[in-house]
This record gives sequence, structure tokens and C-alpha cells, in this order.
Amino acid sequence: MRGFLVFAVAVSLAGAPALAANPRAQALIKEGDRLYKENKYLEAAAALKDAYALEPNPTLLYNIARALDQAGELQQALDQYRTFVGLEGADPALVKKANLAMDRLRTLVARAEADQRLQEAERKRLEGDAQKERSRAQSEAEKARLQREQFEAEKRAAEESANKKSSGRKIAAFTVGGLAVAGLGVGIGFGVAANSSKSAFTRAETVADKQRLESETRTRALVADVSLGLSLAAAITAVVLYPGSSSGPQVSVVPISGGAVATVGGEF
Repeated sequence: MRGFLVFAVAVSLAGAPALAANPRAQALIKEGDRLYKENKYLEAAAALKDAYALEPNPTLLYNIARALDQAGELQQALDQYRTFVGLEGADPALVKKANLAMDRLRTLVARAEADQRLQEAERKRLEGDAQKERSRAQSEAEKARLQREQFEAEKRAAEESANKKSSGRKIAAFTVGGLAVAGLGVGIGFGVAANSSKSAFTRAETVADKQRLESETRTRALVADVSLGLSLAAAITAVVLYPGSSSGPQVSVVPISGGAVATVGGEF
């Protein structure tokens, strides 16, 4: 506000005749003074610039600089002060004040520029840190993805290997089981034949027939026992070989006339 008091004195001493010749410029100056008093500094500067365009009085530049200074437009105010002090006919008292103002503004502008550079450096540093963090996160995500894919591949390979082994054991178990069933059938057949020979031995009347039937009975019983033993061993092997068998083989012996039949059970 002090700047406008100086402005009013200066115009009354040096620029009054010229301003009196231009009513529009005078009106703009009054408008600028009013806006300045209302703390509307940018609007005041705009009105004074319009007045200066109509009436290029050096003191108007000083007041424009003052308004911009109050508005916080430091660089613009500094530029206006520089223009003012370089004009011929500028009021020496106002030039002195303008020089003092420029000293102050240079310091403020330099400080603002330094702060801006620091802020820009800090922004770049933060952006760099953020980029590093993004890169690190992407790298870790990629590493995790590769590890997951490797784990899944190893798991599939293990499952395929286990399935192949399981399939092989199944085939072996069914093959040996088939042999067990065949041996069981042979054993039962020879057991029945041995029982028949024994009955015939009982009915025989001659010594020769009894000797022949006795030998035949012994032979058939022996074959039956061997077949049943082999069948039992094969059945146990089949149960052991079959994948997923949760319990051991269950063996039971069923007596039959003239021999015995062994049965093997297990969970498949």
C-alpha cells in the first residue's frame, strides 16, 4: 500500500498533465489503486499494465512491480523493477527503492530456484527408488513364477514316473495273480484226482491194483500240494506287488477230502 502512496505523489508531480489528457488511463490507475487496497494484487497489476499501455509513465512500471511483488510473483516483479530502473526519467527515489527490492527479490528467487532444484532432485530420486522397487518386485515375481513352473514340472515328472511304476507293478501283479489262479486250479484238480484214486484204492480187491492206486494217489497228492504251494506263493507275491495294497495278504487253508486248498486274499 505504501507503494501506491508513492505512486500518487509521483503522478501529481510528474505525470499529472499527461494523465489528465487521457481519462481512460486515469480511470485504470484509480481502478488499480482500489484493487491493490483490496489485496487483489494480480488484478491491480493487470489494470496498471493497461494504463501503462495508454500512458507509458515510468512510475506505473514501479507500481506494477510492487503489485506483482505483493502477489508473490517474484520473477515477474524482478523483471518489472529491472525495466523500471533502466528507463530515462525514472524517479531517483523510486529507483533506489526498486534497487533495494531487486536485491531482496534476487535472494528470494535464488532461494526458490535452489528449493526447486532440490525438489526436482528429490523427485527424481524418489522416482529412481520407485523404479528400482518396481524392477525388484518384477524380478522377484518372475523368479517366483519360474520356481513355481519348475516345481510343477518336477511334480508332473514324479507323478508320471509313479504312474509308470504303478502300471508296471499292476501288470506284474496281475500276471503273477494269473499264475496263482492257474496253480490253484491245477492243485484243486490233482487234489480231486488224488481223492478219487484213494476211493478206488479202498474198493480195489487185488494187491496189484492197490499198489498201483496207492502210487497214483501219492503222486497226485504230491502234485496237488506242490501246485497249491506255488499258487500260494504267487498269490502272496501278487498282493505285495499290487500298488496301493493297504494290508498284507490273508491266507487261509480249507481242507478237502484227500488234501487241502489254500486261499489267499488281499485288498486291491
